Amino acid sequence: MNTVWTSPLGKTVYERTYSRRKPDGSQEEWHDTVARVVHGNTSLVADEFIEPGERERLTELIGSFALLPAGRHLWVTGTNSAYTFNCHVTGWGPRLRDHVGFLMSVLMTGGGSGSTYQNSAIGVLQPPAGTVEPRFLAPIHEDQAEFSHRLGHPSPAGAVYRVPDSREGWVEALCKLTDLAEDGGGEITFDVSDVRPRGSIIHGFGGTASGPGPLIEMLANVADVLNRCVGRPYTSLDLMEVDHAIAAAVIAGGVRRSARMAVLGWNSDGIFPFVSCKSDPADHWTTNISVVVDDDFFAALDAGDSHARAVMEEVATGMVTNGEPGLVNMALAQVGETGTDLVPNPCGEIFLEPFEPCCLGHVNLAHYGNDLRGTAEAVRLMARFLVRATFAAVDDPRQREVVDRNRRIGVGLTGFTEWGAAHGYRYSQIADSEIMGSKLGVLRDEAVRASDQYAAALGIPAPIKHTCVAPTGTVSTLPGVTSGIQSVFSRYFIRRVRFAADDPLLEEHAAAGHHIEDDLHAAHTKVVSIPCRDSILDRFDEHLIQQADELSPADMIRTQVFV
Repeated sequence: MNTVWTSPLGKTVYERTYSRRKPDGSQEEWHDTVARVVHGNTSLVADEFIEPGERERLTELIGSFALLPAGRHLWVTGTNSAYTFNCHVTGWGPRLRDHVGFLMSVLMTGGGSGSTYQNSAIGVLQPPAGTVEPRFLAPIHEDQAEFSHRLGHPSPAGAVYRVPDSREGWVEALCKLTDLAEDGGGEITFDVSDVRPRGSIIHGFGGTASGPGPLIEMLANVADVLNRCVGRPYTSLDLMEVDHAIAAAVIAGGVRRSARMAVLGWNSDGIFPFVSCKSDPADHWTTNISVVVDDDFFAALDAGDSHARAVMEEVATGMVTNGEPGLVNMALAQVGETGTDLVPNPCGEIFLEPFEPCCLGHVNLAHYGNDLRGTAEAVRLMARFLVRATFAAVDDPRQREVVDRNRRIGVGLTGFTEWGAAHGYRYSQIADSEIMGSKLGVLRDEAVRASDQYAAALGIPAPIKHTCVAPTGTVSTLPGVTSGIQSVFSRYFIRRVRFAADDPLLEEHAAAGHHIEDDLHAAHTKVVSIPCRDSILDRFDEHLIQQADELSPADMIRTQVFV
């Protein structure tokens, strides 16, 4: 399979994000990745549940970017790893380790997480009973210069934890710190001598190590929050600060960075500090924030309720100023659900129960144009792919239970703008077309039918949800099509891509003359600016192309409602 990279960024994003190191030390090429993903996915069920020719057809369609499983499937499937799912919801328990242990674990494996900080959720936590004093030890470590200001001597009165060089070791270090605070406080020394130095190869998950520096900073920052909260209940922002410290420390193998969503109800205590918590760009930059609204909120707005109006005004001000917070309508999200306490994943395209992961994949409408039969086949194959993916291994029994119960999947779309242009429609015209609406209905029905029939054959519950509209940002750059159901951002633009500071790919970008600078928020991270011309200009007449600043908000919202 000879890959033709039609995207100005496709090859770069693939090599940075999805190409794994093979056993012989070489890097995968796209055809290697496709073979691994198809074999891994179809091996999750017995051969009798794979149709004749299904493996070959998946190989062909994924190889040509007609089908694109979500990024985590591309990265992990076929590796015998337990980290197949992109995003999760991190729930709460009586001890803080119930939350932070799960959150740090999924972030360190490159996943994202949503969390609610409602009083009804966080109220189960016991507050810290005493202050903690973490100390750090590394008698011999080649990265010592990075964190020498944090090093000291172990206290004879406190415990010493020698942090194993593993994800589990980092997570346990954090949990030991929170446990100590809840159990009365005290001193604890973390010996990081065994943590591999920055730039070392991570053989299991892939990528390169960050060294112990981020771990040390995280533990020190979390300790500061815990000590501030001794003897009183946590507030929402206290716990968001803990979660931000965790996320800021996590660079999963140098190729994936933390993504989070924080939500709080419109009538919750602390809603106004929550709405403004990102007014300083240096604060809470690891999370998206959204206010949860419901039918009561809209009724209160209509009735002129002063609190509801004040919340809406603050939200609108934040949106205009910073682009945040968003609004999530829990009344609509709850339709068709059997569970409660739903929370959106970091990009907001799907709602999940506590500890539930998302399971997403996309059909590239741009590949098919007006070929409805071919598109429907792609939807069917993606639905089957995702149902199989729910059998992938997971570490946490809380997650296994909810996955087995819900079997939630999300067959999504990308290349929507190109799909409209192939039918002769500008972006703003698609929502007025009965034909386009009918075609979307056919595709949605096919996703439901295919996944329900496959679930019945496999003897598992039918998926509680079947479709979603996802941003598909990184995945859509592989074929160079518009992400999700968005319009073209701009005909010409600069795309900025983060790389670990020791990534060898930086040399290629330097040689190409691309601007490279330090990331303002993430240490040991570079940002490369890549001038781009959208490839849609090569495929369609100029009059069919509308970029984002040529569309009204009404056009954009109307299109979302239509889809």
